[in-house]
Amino acid sequence: MHEAREAIIDRLAPHVHSDIDIDKYLRAVATELGRMMDVDRCDIVQVVRAGELRISHEWRAGEDVPSSLGTSFPVDFAQLAERFDFARPIRLDDAERDGRDPRLSLLPASLGTHSLLIVPVVLDGNVLGLVGLHSTRAPRRWDDEEVAFLQSIAGHIAVGYQYARLFTDKRREANRTRALLEIANLLNSRSDFGELTSHVLERANELVGADYCALGVIEPSGKAISLAAFKAAPHATTLRVRELIESHGKSVDISAFPALVELFAEPKTLRLFDTTLPEPLRSAFNSVLGGRASLVAPVRIGEQAFGLLGFVWSEARDAFDEHEVALVEGIAVQIGTALERDQLSAEVMRLRSVLHERRAEDRIIGQAPAMRRAIELALNVADTQTSVLIQGESGTGKELLANLIHYNSRRRPGPYVKLNCGAIPESLLESELFGHERGSFTGAHQRRRGRFEEADGGTLFLDEIGEMSLAAQVSLLRVLQDGEFTRVGGGEVVKADVRVIAASNVDLTLAVEQGTFRRDLYYRLSVFPIQLPPLRERPGDVHTLVIHFLEHYKQKTGRFIPGISREALRALTGYDWPGNVRELENAIERAVIIASGRQIELDDLPEQISRTVNEERSRTRGERERAAAEGRPLTLEINVPATLDEIEQRAIEATLDYTGGDKTRAARSLGIGRKTLYRKLRQYEGEAE
Repeated sequence: MHEAREAIIDRLAPHVHSDIDIDKYLRAVATELGRMMDVDRCDIVQVVRAGELRISHEWRAGEDVPSSLGTSFPVDFAQLAERFDFARPIRLDDAERDGRDPRLSLLPASLGTHSLLIVPVVLDGNVLGLVGLHSTRAPRRWDDEEVAFLQSIAGHIAVGYQYARLFTDKRREANRTRALLEIANLLNSRSDFGELTSHVLERANELVGADYCALGVIEPSGKAISLAAFKAAPHATTLRVRELIESHGKSVDISAFPALVELFAEPKTLRLFDTTLPEPLRSAFNSVLGGRASLVAPVRIGEQAFGLLGFVWSEARDAFDEHEVALVEGIAVQIGTALERDQLSAEVMRLRSVLHERRAEDRIIGQAPAMRRAIELALNVADTQTSVLIQGESGTGKELLANLIHYNSRRRPGPYVKLNCGAIPESLLESELFGHERGSFTGAHQRRRGRFEEADGGTLFLDEIGEMSLAAQVSLLRVLQDGEFTRVGGGEVVKADVRVIAASNVDLTLAVEQGTFRRDLYYRLSVFPIQLPPLRERPGDVHTLVIHFLEHYKQKTGRFIPGISREALRALTGYDWPGNVRELENAIERAVIIASGRQIELDDLPEQISRTVNEERSRTRGERERAAAEGRPLTLEINVPATLDEIEQRAIEATLDYTGGDKTRAARSLGIGRKTLYRKLRQYEGEAE
């Protein structure tokens, strides 16, 4: 038997040392043992999780031998340990004769075992699994030498386990180091916080293997978290999560979740499993967040809590491997280290809703008198408690002006909550504003705070307030007058100290006359009205805005754009911009994407802009032709600054229009030779190409 043992070990050795594949090694063990011991079936049983054994590898002498591969059966090791010693072999020579042996209850009857020999695989005092030999055709007596031989093989399997575990741990450590180095390189490659978090979370999610991940930034109150970034894997189903973000905004109240609050005080990683959550939370975790398990790690800047980094899995998990936890913690530490190293202001990156809004006036581009007047009014009213009504067309920058007011007010350290009244269904708007009690309507499974409670001590920005129903207007008026309200479905009077900034893209005075907006609410809100001009009324700001957005999207997309042609710039400055600044920004973003590596041309702009230019060209050409037919002279307008070559080209083009394309007459009118005119026209065509 000694020689047989040495022979089988020699045959197994390549399976251990070649590639540290424990699965391949155990499959070889089952095959070699089964053949050598002349049994009907040899199987290897592994402890896959607490309370469960699974037959992971199997060899059978023939197809008539029942298969056991993949069979799992629950085991209560605590109770069995009181009756059996799993560290010792189990030897059953005749199952029928020993039918009363309680150890037979561990075997499924379908295996058809007549005789059985089981030896445990033990490493450091822990049972890792079992090696079993079965005789299914007839009873068999196991002698002591066979038991000793199988125990020796089990010892070598344990060594193989240990060897593979050490190798796996080293490989995981190396992979984790590479992953963290990759995250560090990403963090070092960008300074814009929005880009930085987007790229880092996308790669981190791939490395961790979660369905989605998010970075939340703690608000100054310490009671809420603002969503700074969210990334999902391509296969993940996150529709409910995204709907939740859209409907409830990016700020989440965490005061009702002590475990999350504790993470800021004690830096440890929270491991969440749906099986351990109480029923209300478990249902919400499963149905709304689509999660079965989660890892949440604190992000710290030095000794100061900054936020939380969370990963969510949709598949059930009983536990997380330590290397997974270490990787998540390492990513959180890398983010915190990068923030501390680059001295990126925590106040700036808290966003409150958007980034860099402490200096919101820097983001409001424009020198037109009406725009400067609006900014001046906003700064004057900022440090008061007065309600403000900002009116202007869609896309004129009403939210930016509201940001400017809040971040220059005494309420700056407090919460800043935003709500788009036009995006919330009328039936849910009062619940969004004032909260609701449990059971107040279908789907109200628990009490929920409204935006006024969330904004207590800070500012509430109500956008598109003209879309609010008359019923909601009554409740809003009461809050503005008395500072108190009741939740939907409740009777408790709730007080809130909130400064309201409202915005509307419709004429509220007209809405009052039409009866769609309450007169008393209008007067309460318009204590300090500010009117933002549309972009078409400040054409002088278009050039500055174009340069601003061009630089912004060059950095954001990482694309090289040397500039913008004068023809494209003329088209942008001459367009009337019905969508205002937002439409201009979208046009520049599109052009940067299309014109990657070269300057932006007219054809890179949206069709409605280039079409307007072409229509203007046709109209100008027609006017010039009519003037020529009537013998009238024309005035040529030149925008400066412009080069002499550009002025010359404009003069030649205008003269050709005037002469109806007659190059001979055009050359004579310009005082140049016909060959010179042809040469210059070929030059212009070459530049256009």
